[in-house]
Amino acid sequence: MLYTILIIIAALAALLAGLAWWGSFRFARQGREAQATLERVAQPRGWAPGDFEGLPEPVARYLSQALPPAGGPLRMTRARMEGQLRQGPERPWQNWSGRQVWCLDPPAFVWSARMAAKPLLPVYVRDGLIKGQGGLLVRLWGWLTLARATSSPELDLGSLQRWLAEAPMFPPALLPGADLRWEALGQDSAKAVLTSGEHTVEAVFSFDSKGLPLSCQIEGRPRQQPDGSFIPTPWLARYAQWERQGGKLVPTRCEAAWLPPEGEFCYIRLRIEQADFF
Repeated sequence: MLYTILIIIAALAALLAGLAWWGSFRFARQGREAQATLERVAQPRGWAPGDFEGLPEPVARYLSQALPPAGGPLRMTRARMEGQLRQGPERPWQNWSGRQVWCLDPPAFVWSARMAAKPLLPVYVRDGLIKGQGGLLVRLWGWLTLARATSSPELDLGSLQRWLAEAPMFPPALLPGADLRWEALGQDSAKAVLTSGEHTVEAVFSFDSKGLPLSCQIEGRPRQQPDGSFIPTPWLARYAQWERQGGKLVPTRCEAAWLPPEGEFCYIRLRIEQADFF
């Protein structure tokens, strides 16, 4: 009897391990397919010394440090990263590791991560902005869907706002162009205005004494409520520990927070281990 029970337990363990491996493989393959979609639509972007002229002083000072005087063409940035995430102000932090790919033009990204929530219960998360549409997928073991969100006006807008706030991680995207312009606000701040498809988003970047972005604030990012509705809420990203990666100066530590009336709620922290530009 005991021998039979042990065999059943071993068989179930092997089945679960096989399903977990299959789910992880399938989730990773779908992530590669999403990246391939970005690669098909990505347009090359180059720059020359004259592109820094006419910019607000803090923006010109920053880009002259972050980028060589001339370069490109580049289409995408890929980063390996890790960090922590929490679901609420009183909830515990959960470790995660993952990768993100950004498309410089048009605005697009895919983030894939594995959450170390509980032993034997790996949770895989992928969200992104592809062809102007935001999306989110959360799966246990890589195959059991826990949450899914597809394109909506609020999700698309929030994803585009996130792309703009993350642009210091791929600084060529912050060069002025047909879709992005800068407005001067003072000696240590400037506003970026980005238009993509039906959406126009604005973000105020503040710069430190070294001329590098310190934070980015967006006044009306859609924040989803428990009932599924969205409320425009102030939102903040912070940048720190700048390092030169792939010839570009990028922040390797970042965090993001909601700024509701009851007080700041920091919900994600990340550390970039390596960034590549191609």
